[in-house]
Amino acid sequence: MSQLQQLKQTVSGLADAAQKTGNNLAQFDKAFSQQTSSVQQAIGGSAQSADKRVLQSLQEAAKRVKEATQALHEAAKTAADYSKSL
Repeated sequence: MSQLQQLKQTVSGLADAAQKTGNNLAQFDKAFSQQTSSVQQAIGGSAQSADKRVLQSLQEAAKRVKEATQALHEAAKTAADYSKSL
């Protein structure tokens, strides 16, 4: 197998893995968001700083999960396009 074929196979495999991981992370994001909403409803309008910190932490984590999901899907597309061009 030539180096070019090896590169194509490696990049294609990486694209597939990134896509699958992004999809799994998107499923996690959905469940995490539902659980975060439940916590938010349970806490309600509490003014306690600990409650606010928990909600802020959960919201920040949800934001980062969404960003990671998007980054993985973008990387998968870029890698797949590159692999096809080889």
